[in-house]
Amino acid sequence: MENNSVNPTDNTPDITLHSADSTADITLQSADDRQNSDIFSKIYILELQKKYGIGRDAFYARTRYLRITTWKIGKKAYLDAEQIIQMDGLHDHIQATGKMDGYPVPEASGPVEEQPLQPTVAITVSESAQLTTEQEITKDTRQHDNSETEAIASLVRNAQNKATGVLIAENMLVQQFIQNPEQLPEELRTKIKDSAAMPEVDPFAYANALVNFAKKSGVGAVA
Repeated sequence: MENNSVNPTDNTPDITLHSADSTADITLQSADDRQNSDIFSKIYILELQKKYGIGRDAFYARTRYLRITTWKIGKKAYLDAEQIIQMDGLHDHIQATGKMDGYPVPEASGPVEEQPLQPTVAITVSESAQLTTEQEITKDTRQHDNSETEAIASLVRNAQNKATGVLIAENMLVQQFIQNPEQLPEELRTKIKDSAAMPEVDPFAYANALVNFAKKSGVGAVA
C-alpha cells in the first residue's frame, strides 16, 4: 500500500528559505527609507546661501555664532534638519533686528572635527559682537545729536511764530486805533487835536525872519 503521509522535515528548507528572503527584503526596504529620509533632512550650504541671500563669509559667521559644524559628503558640506531650523531662526532674527546678538545660542551641533572648508576671511563671534556694539553706540550718538538739533530747531521755530503773532497783533491794533481814534484814551486824543492846530502865519513877517536869519548866518548880502 502506498504511503501518502507527508514528512514534516521535507518542507523545512523551503520555509527557512522563504523567511530569509523576507528578512532581506525588510532590511533593504529600511535602508532605502533611511536614505530617502536623509535626502529630505539635509540641505547643502550653497543652497542655504541662496535661500538666505548671503555670501560665504556671512554664512560661516552665522554657523560660528550658532556653534554649528557642517557635515560633509565628499567635497560638499551640508546642514542637517535641526541645524537648518536654527539657521532659519537666526535669519528671521537678523531680518527683524539687523544683528545676530540677542538670538539664543543653542548647543553645539555637527561633527566633532572641524571641516577643512572654511571661509578665507574669518570674523570671530566676539569681534562681530564688538563691531555691532560700536555701530549701535555710533547710531545712538547720532540719534541723540539729531534729537537735540531737532529740539533746538523746534524751539526757535516756536519763538519765531510767537514773535510773528505779537507783531501781527500790534499792527492790527494800530490799524484799529487809526481807523477809530475815538477808542483812544482822552489824553491821547488831546495830543492829536493839539498837533492838528496850525497857527496862522504872516507871510511878510515870515519873509523878514528868513532875511534876518540869512544875514546873521552870512549866507549872502542883502541890497
